[in-house]
Amino acid sequence: MLVNLKEILDDARARKYGVGMFNTFNIELALGVLEAAEETKSPVIFGTAEALLDCCDIDTAASFLIPMARNASVPVVLHLDHGYTEETLKHAIGAGFTSVMYDCSTRPFGENIALCAEMASYAHERGVSVEGELGHVSFDEGGAGDGKGYAYTEPTDVKEFVERTGIDALAIAIGTEHGVYKTKPVLDIGRLKEIRGATDTNLVLHGGSGLSVGDLQACIRYGIQKINIFTDISIAASEAAYEYVKQYGPTINEISPRMREAVKKVAIQKMTDFGSVGKAL
Repeated sequence: MLVNLKEILDDARARKYGVGMFNTFNIELALGVLEAAEETKSPVIFGTAEALLDCCDIDTAASFLIPMARNASVPVVLHLDHGYTEETLKHAIGAGFTSVMYDCSTRPFGENIALCAEMASYAHERGVSVEGELGHVSFDEGGAGDGKGYAYTEPTDVKEFVERTGIDALAIAIGTEHGVYKTKPVLDIGRLKEIRGATDTNLVLHGGSGLSVGDLQACIRYGIQKINIFTDISIAASEAAYEYVKQYGPTINEISPRMREAVKKVAIQKMTDFGSVGKAL
């Protein structure tokens, strides 16, 4: 069933588990993630991002992800991650996405608030959830980021930001990064606890790939509801394709199911780590 982000994250917050957001801009990624969610009875979030639209545009992604979500036996959100422009977000909402992230995290505090508040008003009128970001989790995936440095979320800013924007979920920066970690991440769990103490809104962890099970579960324990995963499933699908081609040659009908199965295996493990198994409403 197709739902919005607030519906599943509110339940995750009440029952203290995490929900995975997996970037699923092609059929192998989408099927692998959905099969994992249905097998484990986990709510799940399909996603793509503005930086990934060269791989699959908004309308094409919606054309196959929305029917898959509607026909699923578990709750599925269709989320646009890291949207940077009003035009892109409104396009996604018009195409049927049930959640959007307006990433204004590199803009001044007041401008971030104003833009997110305007988008939240627009989206909520259409039954769509909105995620904002306070602080800034830097990008390294495929050169897709803005090149600006890391900025930890200031707990003292959180209450004002959430109340003035009316957003449904807040992405925070506590030491995670996008892409492949070059050194072992050190998460500021104390900062997370302060942020959770400042707001009741749903909290989002970007850069979930590569974190230890202990780190992931600590983040959920102390207040995270949504965990974003792309690198881990991307590597799994790519390695499955590479290993087959290396051994047998480029036969797409044999490569595709192996990619799908590799993604499913990783997604099941993540859902298990997040505690979302059996939590489908």
